[in-house]
Amino acid sequence: MNDSERMFSKGAVAIAMLLMVTAPVVGDAKQTTKSLAVATVVQPYVKIAATQPAQLVITNKDVNLGYVDIPDAANPSGTQLSVQTNDRAGYTLLFQVSAANQQIFSSIQVMGLGATVVLPASGGKINMTYGGWSTSFKVTYRLMLAKKVKDGTYAWPFAMSAQPN
Repeated sequence: MNDSERMFSKGAVAIAMLLMVTAPVVGDAKQTTKSLAVATVVQPYVKIAATQPAQLVITNKDVNLGYVDIPDAANPSGTQLSVQTNDRAGYTLLFQVSAANQQIFSSIQVMGLGATVVLPASGGKINMTYGGWSTSFKVTYRLMLAKKVKDGTYAWPFAMSAQPN
């Protein structure tokens, strides 16, 4: 064994002895347990798809009655509404009516959402309860006509949107 090998051997023995002195004794080891809590927050959302007519037809008969029911002979369908939401607190449907169309109605009755809701001519909000992740509605209307409305064909008066509660 040459001098460098002896020095290496002595150094290795010294390190081994140092490790034995400073290493914890197995019997003295303590176990520790740590907990880590993990949470995630899913933001509530609501998504709607509304299939609505392109136009509203008001007949002379409707003007004389003071209202138009949708659907009827001149307006064969209401709104097919599909809602997807994860918000168990429910959601809010928003019915917007353009300023030009607000002159046509005095009020709007919305049916098919669980109960009949009466909105002003400007539209409004309807609070809905959670009915599951995916729900469909067939929405019908009775539009109470303003006094001076004329019969004719009008653009469909409603735009719908939704927001989580």
